[in-house]
Amino acid sequence: MHGYKSYLACVKHLHLAQFISFLRVIFTPLTLVYLSDWEHKTIFLLVTVIVAGLTDFFDGYVARLEKKTSYLGAIHDFTADKLFVLSALLVFTAAGKIPCWVTFVILYRDIFVMGMRIYTSYSRVEIKASPIGKFKTAILFGGFILLLLGIEQYMLVIYFSMILTVISFVDYFWKFRTVVINED
Repeated sequence: MHGYKSYLACVKHLHLAQFISFLRVIFTPLTLVYLSDWEHKTIFLLVTVIVAGLTDFFDGYVARLEKKTSYLGAIHDFTADKLFVLSALLVFTAAGKIPCWVTFVILYRDIFVMGMRIYTSYSRVEIKASPIGKFKTAILFGGFILLLLGIEQYMLVIYFSMILTVISFVDYFWKFRTVVINED
């Protein structure tokens, strides 16, 4: 019970945009339902993915509207995105819907980008999310939705998202490189 009270105390200090991001963290384990035998798992996950995708859009919008953007908020949003997206990718891979290598390309990119962002934060430099990275995430959510709707061409959208994943990695790496070069 003590842990639950600590959790509630922490959540009540979140402003609206952070709370919206936090919903994606809560939705993350719900992706595992797809691996069950429940007859309504696909529609359940479809609704979950749509709501998670909407929270990804609205958290930043609300933060800018309320003038409560921050580096911590950006990291919170980034982390919530990665948890949900990677969980969904791993679940769909385990279900045989997405090739393992696609999931690993996206997974490795996300780990490297997170490492670069952490490293540059020690230099007090923020590598902001790129428009390409945001677009990649939106396209990936679209691919998940098409998969759950049973539209056979969903993998074309997933592959397009993977291409954007590689392009956004190059963009992040170029920004990272600039920070490292300027440290000397």
